[in-house]
Amino acid sequence: MRNATLVVTLAVLAGCASKPTAEFYKWTADCPSSVDKGSEFKLTVLATLSVEPAEEGGPTTQAVEGVEYTYQIHWTGGSSSPLRHRGWTGEPVKIRARLVPGPATILVTSLNKEGLDVKVLEKTIEVK
Repeated sequence: MRNATLVVTLAVLAGCASKPTAEFYKWTADCPSSVDKGSEFKLTVLATLSVEPAEEGGPTTQAVEGVEYTYQIHWTGGSSSPLRHRGWTGEPVKIRARLVPGPATILVTSLNKEGLDVKVLEKTIEVK
């Protein structure tokens, strides 16, 4: 039984080590630059990898879906410690803007190769 547990643990660790982490991706966000107060908008976080080209012409990029990330939004007049929400790249998240006009900062984090949560993206939108 002890050997079976060790084999399973090693298999899980090997699987985790082979997954690309935050520093391997280029991170971008697709969302409006301004929204009306109280309105709903979508945020889609995208992660791309540089891949070797099959033909000449330089490296190309490939979008990777399903990479887990965490995001929080710092609203004008909001808490200094906003809630953290989980998301996956390529999947749009519906967000309702606050009723207070002003800038809002979206902060996206993901795990790096040491397993630490690091900032990968910061985007500011204006609530009107």
